[in-house]
Amino acid sequence: MGTPGIDYPEDRTVLDVKAVSRDDVLTSFVEEATGGELVLSIGEDSARRRVRLEPGETLELVWRGPEELRAVPAELLEVRTGESPTWRVRIAGPSSRGQRRAAVRAPLTVPVQVVAGGERRAGTTLDLSEGGTHCLLQGEPDKNGALEVGSVVHVTVDLGGRAVATKAEVTRRHPREDRRPELSLRFIGLAERDEDDIRRRVFAELRDLRTRGLI
Repeated sequence: MGTPGIDYPEDRTVLDVKAVSRDDVLTSFVEEATGGELVLSIGEDSARRRVRLEPGETLELVWRGPEELRAVPAELLEVRTGESPTWRVRIAGPSSRGQRRAAVRAPLTVPVQVVAGGERRAGTTLDLSEGGTHCLLQGEPDKNGALEVGSVVHVTVDLGGRAVATKAEVTRRHPREDRRPELSLRFIGLAERDEDDIRRRVFAELRDLRTRGLI
């Protein structure tokens, strides 16, 4: 099959799965990689719902290799039902450099700081992707409108020894009884290196959750 991680994804690898019959990108995990075939967990959409595909579906699998994103064409051979349903797929061509298809999100709690209206607020992320974050901030309710939907703020996310700083747009405010600011933010102009660092951390978290049977 070639070199693991470069020519095909290894066991427990997180995948972006693009099916020809769908417009969205699915998330899956490699359960087993042997002899030109892969066993994958059933792909899930952005709402974490398992999707139905028929045998014969043409797929593109994208994963993070040792140094870059990798991609390989594949064909869905079989849908295996049961307590832990899986797809059996056949690798259908050579691997190549992959292109990012979707912002994979994970429930991940890390420190975050948001600067808006001249005020700096600390808090934590509730989930994270290279596309943005859902976060809960400390402090009093937003009284000057600096955190209203459509506002652009400055965000710093602590990935554990490395801080990622960028602008972000407030896309949603989540009501809370305690009135603390809970926001969905879309990152603006995030550097490629920062995207890669966030994606690497997100994939590591998803692998850990998968190992512990939590997803």
